[in-house]
This record gives sequence, structure tokens and C-alpha cells, in this order.
Amino acid sequence: MNIKLDKYTPSSLASLFILLMEGGITPNQIMSGIVLLATQSHELEGTMFSTECLHFLMKAIPMDTTAPGVTEFILSFANESINIGMLLDAFAFACQKQGSRNIASLVSLTYQRLEADRVISQLIND
Repeated sequence: MNIKLDKYTPSSLASLFILLMEGGITPNQIMSGIVLLATQSHELEGTMFSTECLHFLMKAIPMDTTAPGVTEFILSFANESINIGMLLDAFAFACQKQGSRNIASLVSLTYQRLEADRVISQLIND
């Protein structure tokens, strides 16, 4: 896979998630891949509250690991320089468009909290 990161990337990721959900993949199955990518990529290391944010999200949206192909596909995004923030932002938008407003709100809040945590941690470490 070769993904070009540009101003259209968030829309493309959201469209991908919408297509997956229209094809029968649940938000819980997609969330499983995103959380696994977050833990395996160590992208959130060095931040203060990121682990709690992900734990909260996993409690609110229980992971469903019954679609290992989807999880592996999402894990492959790490090779394309797509970060957790991009995925969560696009996933929240896709959930909103698909009518899963509660999930969209939770994912969006988590995304905002992770971004704030990243900035605060960077300021503290500098």
C-alpha cells in the first residue's frame, strides 16, 4: 500500500472507514485495530494521560477482535506514516456520518484529549 499524505488524507481515511462500516464491519472492530496500533507503535509514549484516554475509550467502546483482517489492515497504516490522531479524527467523522453519534462523540473527545496531552507533555519536556 502506498498512501500519499496530503490535505485529502483525513477525508480518504474517513471514506475508508465509512465503506468498511457499510460492508458490515462494526465500529468496535475498527476500534480494535486503532487501539492495537496505538499500543504497538509506542506513538503515545512520553505523554501523561494517553493511556487513561485509551482505557476509557476501550471501556466505552469494547473492542471486538472478530475481524483480524481489519485489524491487520489498520496496523499496516503505521508503515504509511498515518498516526493515531489521524485515525481517530477520521473514525469519529465516519461514525458521525454512519449515525453512530455516541461513538463519534467519545472518539472525538478522546482525539482532542490525546492532542492536548501531546502538546502539554511536549511543553513540560522542553
